[in-house]
Amino acid sequence: MEEVIKVEQLFKSYGRLVAVNNLSISVKPGMVFGLLGANGAGKSTAIECILGTKRSDSKEISILGMNPQRERKKLFEKVGVQFQEANYQDKITVSELCEVTQSLYKEGTNYIE
Repeated sequence: MEEVIKVEQLFKSYGRLVAVNNLSISVKPGMVFGLLGANGAGKSTAIECILGTKRSDSKEISILGMNPQRERKKLFEKVGVQFQEANYQDKITVSELCEVTQSLYKEGTNYIE
């Protein structure tokens, strides 16, 4: 595997508002990478598109050799993600949240109730 993360010409807009314009990234094994920018620059949108949780127009996006749109479940078994914002049901218990999170992985771990 040549690149851990490969993004070519990522573009995402919301109507007339362009959130990400022509972003290309190549992260090779062992590299440390940070995505920096001002508030509203499109960092979170770019990450969500790269992870496949938002649709984008891009020539290519791959993480660990997988297409995040087509192989999201398989990808999330290998990549841990803590999103900036989360929307959970009102009054969800910690135990229920653990069950939901565990369901994302092929082999979960036991948790304390």
